[in-house]
Amino acid sequence: MCWRKGIQLNRKQDKRNIMAVLAAAFISFVGILTETSLNVTFPTMMKQFNVSLDVVQWTTTGYLLMIAIIMICSSYLNERFTAKQLFVVSCGGFIVGSLISAFAGEFYVLLFGRLISSLGAGLSIPLMFNLIVEVMPQKKWGLYMGIAGLIIAMAPTLGPAFGGAITYYFNWRDIFFIVAIFAAIVFCAGVRVIGKYHEQTQRKFDYLGFVLLATAFITLTLGVNQISRGFKNIFLWLFLVGSLLLFYLYKKWAQSNKESLLNIAVFRQTAFVYGALAYFLLQFANIGVSFVLPNYIQIVGHQNALIGGLVLLPGSIIAGLLNPIFGSLYDRLGAKPLLYTGGSILALSGLLFAIYGLTLTTLMIMVFYGLLAFGHRMSFSNTLAEALKIEPNNLHTDATAVCQTAQQLAGSIGTTIMAAIIAIFQNESNSSYAIRTARGSRAAFYFIFGLGILILILDWAMFRLERKNSVKN
Repeated sequence: MCWRKGIQLNRKQDKRNIMAVLAAAFISFVGILTETSLNVTFPTMMKQFNVSLDVVQWTTTGYLLMIAIIMICSSYLNERFTAKQLFVVSCGGFIVGSLISAFAGEFYVLLFGRLISSLGAGLSIPLMFNLIVEVMPQKKWGLYMGIAGLIIAMAPTLGPAFGGAITYYFNWRDIFFIVAIFAAIVFCAGVRVIGKYHEQTQRKFDYLGFVLLATAFITLTLGVNQISRGFKNIFLWLFLVGSLLLFYLYKKWAQSNKESLLNIAVFRQTAFVYGALAYFLLQFANIGVSFVLPNYIQIVGHQNALIGGLVLLPGSIIAGLLNPIFGSLYDRLGAKPLLYTGGSILALSGLLFAIYGLTLTTLMIMVFYGLLAFGHRMSFSNTLAEALKIEPNNLHTDATAVCQTAQQLAGSIGTTIMAAIIAIFQNESNSSYAIRTARGSRAAFYFIFGLGILILILDWAMFRLERKNSVKN
């Protein structure tokens, strides 16, 4: 009888662990949902607030940048606070920030609300992956990361359609009311199942390291944002050089400080660095295209916000639903076939977008974006799982923090670079605004194709080093 009770208790705990991961995933879902749902509302917001595209995109860029800055601290926060405490703050910050954005009368109030709401995804995304690594068996990481990845993948998938439908039938402000209500429901469910999974430490916070990294991220994003003003712009190079200098100073500081914000020992494994870079570029391509297409559909295709969102929905839903299957295939077949196939499909879709960039029809956009979403989903979570396996157990939290920070920074920089590329062509005066936007979009698509090829090269380099290391051991 005792052993039966033991089995029942274990099953009950397993269910609670799964529910805890899902609660963190769902608050991450609503956080990411607002990233892409706002992309569809940009033309409406530009008119209402009387701002340009490269200004309004800061509601996404600034949001993602703040998430990246919060994620810098995820390793420290995981050690210092319980999972429940982090979950409560993430839900509270997201709800408050969303309500500020909903009532905003000025653009900068809206932006302020978005920065506050970044606490939601900034805390919950690393919490979710830390829970998977901490409470789930390693042999099932691929499956559970696939399930978590499905929930997160469905957010950018549903975002454009959700934002387009709400903007078309109601008002863009209702987006924030709806996600705030959803977050409140998730909070009520999650606070009951998320608990304490390890002992907390009274580790000191690395204030100097945080300032160095946060300032480096901000200057890097500001520098990239200057691309639309031309490469002769002195501020472009000042910001970029400044960010590189700050990253170098942080490296020196971390080497001499035992309680640094991030343990840079994770970068000693070159194979992990290649995997993290591939993970970065996958998110860059995904968020970048999610920014370009809704604006292309409305400005070039002269469609409304509803169509701008719905066009991306069918292919990406199918690809998102396959995410757990891709995770299971990773557990059975390993990473190579999935990462190579996914990267190739993503590169192909970027090339097709570029070739037909001036004359894209609604059907072509649906098919090409479906291919891109399929390739991205096949590679994304599996790239993270493979990169984390390279590191020893004591560095998994830091490795997760690096990858998740890179993911959000990729979204921020991806949106900024895509907006900058399009703005370069929009600033010309030799044709209509729609034609200039189409040309800029085509240039952005060629850029995505190049990223797809680079991702494949990084995957090859990661596998090559993994094979060498296994032979040595």
